[in-house]
Amino acid sequence: MDPIDLDYALLRKTAKGETRAFAELMTRHQLRVFRLAYRLLRDRLEAEDATQEVFLKVYQHAGSFKPTGSVAGWLSRITANHCLNRLRSRAAPEISLDAPWPASVDLAPLEILPSTDSTPLQDLEEQELAQRLQAALEALPENQRQALVLKRFGDFSYQEIAEILGLSSSAVDGLIKRARNNLKKALQDYLE
Repeated sequence: MDPIDLDYALLRKTAKGETRAFAELMTRHQLRVFRLAYRLLRDRLEAEDATQEVFLKVYQHAGSFKPTGSVAGWLSRITANHCLNRLRSRAAPEISLDAPWPASVDLAPLEILPSTDSTPLQDLEEQELAQRLQAALEALPENQRQALVLKRFGDFSYQEIAEILGLSSSAVDGLIKRARNNLKKALQDYLE
């Protein structure tokens, strides 16, 4: 069965209260939901809590899903909205834009995985680039980082990001362009 059709089937069964279907749906998507939550919240425990809360919402609202897009996209929208609501409700002193990403968290979509044909020196250079890219991403202003994370890791359209962040599509376009330019500047010395 096609993965998209399987997701639809699992969601329909979840709406009918079938816990095995929900468990399988969760297994299929929990890493993606966690990674998006972690990139937005930047705290492992909070991302784990958010992931559980997102799946609780999915279980409660499985019957309201309208198949106009993929289940993965629906889950990403729920995750992004949930995490951004959490960020808005945080007290300002708790937010640390300088906090490093813990090494124990698997962030494979951003990391550059070594090729089997590469030399140890190339592997080391790729690891260094991944670390610099991560640091440059962390240094972006919060609104630029959120827009870029939603585009790159949430795979949202500009219009969807605009709706999530409460901005216009042109404002989102500007944020993402500035974020990319800032990343390019931050990595310029490395890339030359």
